[in-house]
Order: sequence, then structure tokens, then C-alpha cells
Amino acid sequence: MALVDLIDPGPAPGQLVIDSSLLLALRRGDDNPRAAVAHRFVGWLGQQVIDRQTAAWLLPSVLQECYHVILSRAIRRAWEALPSATRPANWLVAYKHQPELLATGFADLIDFDAIPAAIPMTPVQPGDLDTSHVSQTLEERLRYFITTYYLLPQDALILAEAERLGVTAVATLDSDWRRVAEFDIYTTPVSPLESDL
Repeated sequence: MALVDLIDPGPAPGQLVIDSSLLLALRRGDDNPRAAVAHRFVGWLGQQVIDRQTAAWLLPSVLQECYHVILSRAIRRAWEALPSATRPANWLVAYKHQPELLATGFADLIDFDAIPAAIPMTPVQPGDLDTSHVSQTLEERLRYFITTYYLLPQDALILAEAERLGVTAVATLDSDWRRVAEFDIYTTPVSPLESDL
């Protein structure tokens, strides 16, 4: 398959999965250095979806990862705000002792939910992940993507879910995805950055 630059994506793919790195960069105030490129790409993609040229899918694993990042950052902020004399050793211990700290991120989740809705993306339901065209189990495909492309499990799961959905195009800001040869990877810049090495 191919690497496609988010800055000049060319013809729209029929279907596309958006990775969490790109979605998280779209949040107000996000410090990702490629946030402007992500916004520009999503503007283009949104028009492709409206024109019925592309279906943009929101996978369960992507939504889970985005929620995890958002909530863990909120808990960290709440933990840092605790008095140093009584603050637990780390944010996770603070959460285990005070699970209500999770509520400090609930408003951030609502703000985030507006992003995929605005693109607009279609949330994937478990029943949408058809297995009739996939000969291996999800666990086997997950292991395959980890060991073939040296991906972390969350990224490998996204690929395995995309494959089950029948999608072969993924948009991401994560440089690790550039190694994946079986999908069209929409990313930027297409050539590796020195900071990514």
C-alpha cells in the first residue's frame, strides 16, 4: 500500500479510520506540533464525507484510547493540585484512593465527543466488525501486526479492527504507522522526521 501526505492527500479513499493521535491533536489547546495539519486534513475529510466520497470510521479501540488519554491527564492535573504534604505517590494511586477524581475529566470527554461528530465520523459497533473475510482470530491478527511491524498493542488492535471492518486506509500523526505496508497510511510528513527517530 502507500504513504499519503495529510497535507496533499489527493483522491479521497472510499473508507478511512482515524487514529487517536490525529483526533487528540484536534482538541482545543492541544500542543501537538502537527495540530494545524490535522485540522486542515479534517476540514478536507469532512467535505469528502459530506459529499459521500469517504466514510470516516471511529473504531472502539480509538475511542477507548482517546478517553484514556483525556481522563488520565485530568487525573494527573487533579493529583498535581493536591497539597504536597498529603498527595499520594503518583496520579494512579490518587485515583485508586479517590476514584471521584475521574470526574475532573468528564467535561473534557464531552468537548472531545464534539470532534468526531463534527467531522462527521461513524462510530463502529462491535457487530460491524465482520469476520467472514478474515481467516485468523483477532488475537492472531493482533500478534501479527505487533511482530511484523513492531507496533505497540493499541496500534495493532486498531489495525486488526480496521481490517475486520474492511478498511485499508488509516490517518494518523504517529510515525510508527509508517512501517505498515498493508494499509494506506495518511500521515505527515511522509518522510521521517529527525525528532521521530
